[in-house]
Amino acid sequence: MNSKSYPIVQRNAAYDWLDKWFELSGLIIEVTSTDEPPYSAPVPTELDEINYQRLRFWLIEHEDAFVPLWQDFYACQDWVVKDDNEESDDLTNNPFSCLYEPENLYHLAKELELQSGIDVWEPSKQKANEANGLIVHMGKRLVEFLDWIDDRVWA
Repeated sequence: MNSKSYPIVQRNAAYDWLDKWFELSGLIIEVTSTDEPPYSAPVPTELDEINYQRLRFWLIEHEDAFVPLWQDFYACQDWVVKDDNEESDDLTNNPFSCLYEPENLYHLAKELELQSGIDVWEPSKQKANEANGLIVHMGKRLVEFLDWIDDRVWA
């Protein structure tokens, strides 16, 4: 068990990073899925793309403050990982980067295998639902992370 403690400034940096990640995950869910017929999400607006870019660059810029804390948290977990090498590396380093590494929303949808169309915005409803479930699961891990770091902060 890792009994390391952290200054409040690190905790605050983690909270800021997580706020942006949750904002990004909400945007992704919003632009890739719909419950309205014909069950295909509309093409993201220019504002959606601007928001993606804003969040993407912010998360990349502040990743160095988050990743070491995540790695400490991960080291304290007893999660079962299917493939010890590849999946473990992804979880240890930064499993959230897959949502902001792609250069735009279309490439993100392709990376997450949501796109059923080749050149047009056409996210698959089934794949979007699967991806949204994964995003929600990742969010639950982040809530665990917040509880973990809160227990280890010194003023």
